[in-house]
Amino acid sequence: MKESARVQALGVAGAPSPGRLTTSYLLSGGILVDAGAAAHGLAVADRVPVKDLLLSHAHLDHTLGVPFLLGDGARPRIHGLKQTLDAVRDHLLDGHIWPDLSDLAEWHEVAPGAKLEMKPWEIEVGPANHTVPCVSYLCRAPGYAIAIVGDTRFDESVARWVADRDPDACSVEAAYPDEVAAMANRFGHQTPRDLRQWRAFLGAECEILVTHLKPQHEAQIRAQCAALRDPRLRILVDGEILRG
Repeated sequence: MKESARVQALGVAGAPSPGRLTTSYLLSGGILVDAGAAAHGLAVADRVPVKDLLLSHAHLDHTLGVPFLLGDGARPRIHGLKQTLDAVRDHLLDGHIWPDLSDLAEWHEVAPGAKLEMKPWEIEVGPANHTVPCVSYLCRAPGYAIAIVGDTRFDESVARWVADRDPDACSVEAAYPDEVAAMANRFGHQTPRDLRQWRAFLGAECEILVTHLKPQHEAQIRAQCAALRDPRLRILVDGEILRG
């Protein structure tokens, strides 16, 4: 029997706060995209079955759960850009911040354009435009495809890459309100007004799933997203099951 394409957003916040977990998606087949919520969004027993971890980039809100996926019989395959994997091994699993458990994982470098088979998913690595090297992931299974876009400024080449793959849904950030758009861009992030441009590329049918809201700006961002009056746009919440 084929495994269904299940997707759960374990954490979607732009920074941790009470009741808010940072970026991590759990896909059927024992796959995690980013590990921000791996420690707090998964029970200990549920961490061992994680076979593959796809990292978008090295920032702590996307990697802080990595140490808690290692050991107790678990030996996940960790995939990411060389710069991302090096940063995690050299600055997180460095024997000072956390014990060096890097030998308890298999490390696999990827680059934009790479395609990975992880049943029931086919994963394609794509671009993002952040302050550090960063990628997006297009996750496709029979009957469903979702683009999980790494932290990014608005960039036509990133939006076009997603649009060309015609996903059913696209998870993309709006970290700050429009009033501080210049600061958001400087830090490699987006605001709600950027979502209009995403819609122009993605067309009317693709569901836009908004993530990475900074908790201190959440009310403003929610109001500005609502003002877009886009029926196929919504803000994700921690723990939400997107498919399956």
